[in-house]
Amino acid sequence: MPSLPHEAPIEVLRAEPRLVPLLLEEAFRLAVPAFDSAETSDADFSQTLPAEFRADLVVILRDVERAPVLAVVVEVQRRRDEDKQRAWPLYLAALHARVKCPTCLLVVAPDDGVARWAATPITTFQPRSPFHPLVLGPSLIPRVSGERAHREPHLAVLSALVHGDGPGGVELVLAAIEGVSGMDERHATLFVDLILAALRADTRVRLEAEMQPGKYEYKSDFARKYFNAGREEGRAEGRAEGRAEAIDALRESLLNLATRRAATLGDELRQRIAGCADVERLSAAIVEVGAAADATEIERLIGEL
Repeated sequence: MPSLPHEAPIEVLRAEPRLVPLLLEEAFRLAVPAFDSAETSDADFSQTLPAEFRADLVVILRDVERAPVLAVVVEVQRRRDEDKQRAWPLYLAALHARVKCPTCLLVVAPDDGVARWAATPITTFQPRSPFHPLVLGPSLIPRVSGERAHREPHLAVLSALVHGDGPGGVELVLAAIEGVSGMDERHATLFVDLILAALRADTRVRLEAEMQPGKYEYKSDFARKYFNAGREEGRAEGRAEGRAEAIDALRESLLNLATRRAATLGDELRQRIAGCADVERLSAAIVEVGAAADATEIERLIGEL
């Protein structure tokens, strides 16, 4: 069952599918065909098989006439899972049959050891022609700061999610926060919430110390508003401006995460989410639901909102 750290990179790539061909070109020097649009598609490959086979994300690149020119299965992998090595070739074969164009698998592995494991050729799939996953480990995910964070804010968010707890991570997080300032406030708030939820506690402490009034020069109104610089009320009480947008974004994030992890939610639980207007409770619920062991625990947590 996917967790919040698992979901966060997928949310970024779903929001900006053009990041996928950019990463293929930059990390693997892959010659991506010319395309006019990038869109997400159905990631269910169960077909008539009894077991569930669902990838994390499918991105399809299309030319100006809407014909598919490249289809990419994207998987986020945070631990070794031998079953995945048997499922990945199925994903590609099913997608290739569906879209009838070149396909590839991109595995995002934020851990170096998992990345090395995921990149191992799958020799049992086809004799003399082993299956080689394209694996995007930490060393291949760009460290985005400065002007590039403003030009490519979604890539900056992915960079902060992967490198935020490492050396120089606070600077990357700050760059991502300023980078998303050009988005509408709803999406900017959602992405910053995802970044902060993914950070270790010690990193959040260092970030808060760095952003103390008088020490950090805010480069955007959004960042200033988000962190309530120079205001008496803290973030837990909600921001006076943009508070409604922030709450809507948190509700949407919690609902999407809960439905992906618990498959279905009854009307009563959906109403619980819709009726909660407490920023602190919603933010905490996102973290708790992301770490929940099963659907029963998810339903209990939402029922307590």
